[in-house]
Amino acid sequence: GIVDPMGATIPQVQRYTEGKNLIDSYEKFLTKYVSKEDFFHFGLSETIYIPTDKAEKEWSSLKNRIFENKSVYIRGFGRDAAGTHLFLEFYEKVFQNNNIVKDPTNNQQPTKLLESLTGLKKNKDIRNYQVSHIFGRTKNIFTFTAPWNIVFMPKLLDPFTGHEAKGDMIDEYQKLFQQQSYNKFKPFIDEFNDIITDTNLVQAIENYFEELHGTNKDTKMVKKFEKAVREEFSPIELY
Repeated sequence: GIVDPMGATIPQVQRYTEGKNLIDSYEKFLTKYVSKEDFFHFGLSETIYIPTDKAEKEWSSLKNRIFENKSVYIRGFGRDAAGTHLFLEFYEKVFQNNNIVKDPTNNQQPTKLLESLTGLKKNKDIRNYQVSHIFGRTKNIFTFTAPWNIVFMPKLLDPFTGHEAKGDMIDEYQKLFQQQSYNKFKPFIDEFNDIITDTNLVQAIENYFEELHGTNKDTKMVKKFEKAVREEFSPIELY
């Protein structure tokens, strides 16, 4: 049969892995060189949040800008942000806001906000930190620049928070990270959940998609967009 670099035939390689526990490279590294508990503690304790009092003022300002038809930012949607216009049209119709702006770099505004409200500038006051959205929802006007949804995170933790990350350890860290963040910003997150589950808004979204399905002939695109909106406007629930 075909031989792999270790000299075993492919059927043999398959047999070696059958019935064994999945091999996780992150787990192998941590158990060999540092304890998982210590690494998790490092990540949770070294994450930099916006101070609660400043977050409260900025959250209030963001809500006002949304409902007063002022500029608010979102991340681009689709490959090369080609579908962003769908979200812009959605916000204009459902929220009567036609001043939604696609973030030029997909992280420029959250970074500026973090630097302003923490007083720490990347590569000047802090190094090897990255901007991270705690609960995702980067195409949602309430959460892309919500001060309770963005942090400076040590880059060492990137494998545990990226969309590509998979595994039990990743799930475990995400749960701890989101729980810590929720405990810190509970009133603001609860208010966000109240806003997006309001019966009038929910009905307005349903009406929007009913109309869109009736007028837009690109069924595949409409379904993809609708799925994205429902994910973006799902309440934040800890798992």
